Amino acid sequence: CRETAFVFAITSAGVTHAVARSCSEGAIESCTCDYRRRGPGGPDWHWGGCSDNVEFGRMFGREFVDSSERGRDLRYLTNLHNNEAGRM
Repeated sequence: CRETAFVFAITSAGVTHAVARSCSEGAIESCTCDYRRRGPGGPDWHWGGCSDNVEFGRMFGREFVDSSERGRDLRYLTNLHNNEAGRM
């Protein structure tokens, strides 16, 4: 049902977001900042932050959330689809 699809998507999105933020805060040793996403500088300001590592969050989220799915039926494929929709 729609509500279940939403729960799967929001759970997957939450895991991805939490891992990406933890990377940028330095809480996870196996990942670092995403330096490809630096903001533009200006005459009075220059980028000094650490961008969230969304790619690592998506990869970790895929392995973590999708690992509980078993089978090859329609429900399995639907759950994987909803997880991926949340990560996007």
